[in-house]
Amino acid sequence: MASPVSPSAVTSLGGALNADGSTMKTTAPNGVFPLADATNVPVVAILTVQGARGVHLITTFAHRFQVADSDSFGTILSTGMGAIDPQGLIRFTTDSLPAAKKVFWRSRAESDDKFGPWSPVMAFTTVGAAPPAGPSTPIIGNAPPAGPRPADPPAGSRLPLPDARPFINQAQGRLGSLASCPNGRKYENNPWLDALVDALRADNSRWGYNGKPTRSAADNSGFPVIAAGDELAYHYGAGPSLNSRDVYLIDALAGHCGDNPSTTYRDFTGEEQGFWTGAGRFSQ
Repeated sequence: MASPVSPSAVTSLGGALNADGSTMKTTAPNGVFPLADATNVPVVAILTVQGARGVHLITTFAHRFQVADSDSFGTILSTGMGAIDPQGLIRFTTDSLPAAKKVFWRSRAESDDKFGPWSPVMAFTTVGAAPPAGPSTPIIGNAPPAGPRPADPPAGSRLPLPDARPFINQAQGRLGSLASCPNGRKYENNPWLDALVDALRADNSRWGYNGKPTRSAADNSGFPVIAAGDELAYHYGAGPSLNSRDVYLIDALAGHCGDNPSTTYRDFTGEEQGFWTGAGRFSQ
């Protein structure tokens, strides 16, 4: 009598385990961002999924992403492997996509030459023009000296996000007397956020501001956008920090404007495009 075989190892004559032709017993990934049929997504987009899981074994897999010009995926615009972040989500940064175009994307688990089922196809439409390279505000050098800068990560990897939550939560009492939005404009740095960034940079100079490429002067009372007034950026990649899009994004204030703002802590990396800036106060 033949020995029994594990259900996860049974394959058809063609090598497929599943009716869709996939060869791994995993669930399909679950698309998280961009949301289905989202618009004004940057042409260099960060795609995010909840990773696939093994049907019989709980394990972590590599994930491939594909972006195409149609839901048949006949013409691939961008493809590559994602990376897992500290939240356990899988993120992939696309190549530059065509502007003002509806595109389609999906993801699947892969291991060696085997692959799991594709995620449900999702679509989004890119913005009408490429996102700006970043503000041209001159470096005026009015920030205190910064502390050490962690060494660049190895090629293809990223530095972990430091846990700034305890510090931000404790900053309320120390910084509460500063105005968070003295000019009444959301998208520029302000005394409250400057003090918080300076304090964080005293320990780690990779902290900076989010340049907010998704906003324009029309969103900022007619003034050029310098940086989000309530958000932090941490440069996790190699090379210069200024204008880098290799950033974790943290929402640190519960509101843009008003005296004595309350603190919050929300890691929204991957939910929108961001880049690192010194807001004219420092360049690295």
